[in-house]
Amino acid sequence: MKTCLIGIALCCILSSCAGPFLAKQDPVCQATAFMGGQEYTVQVYGVREVAHQTEFRAGYPFNWRWVNKNNFTRSNCSK
Repeated sequence: MKTCLIGIALCCILSSCAGPFLAKQDPVCQATAFMGGQEYTVQVYGVREVAHQTEFRAGYPFNWRWVNKNNFTRSNCSK
């Protein structure tokens, strides 16, 4: 029982140290996507170019994945 409590305490201590490493990232621009008959405003957290195609690191509803620029109807991103 004592080792179980020590293990739980150790996990709590280590998880509290992870706070500074999980800093909130601010969006760099916004884009608009038309999906399922509805228009969504999507926060973009990064822009990159891969093989001469621009990709956005898109938040919800794209689950913070790199998505091709062609999936959006318009954006205010610089690239």
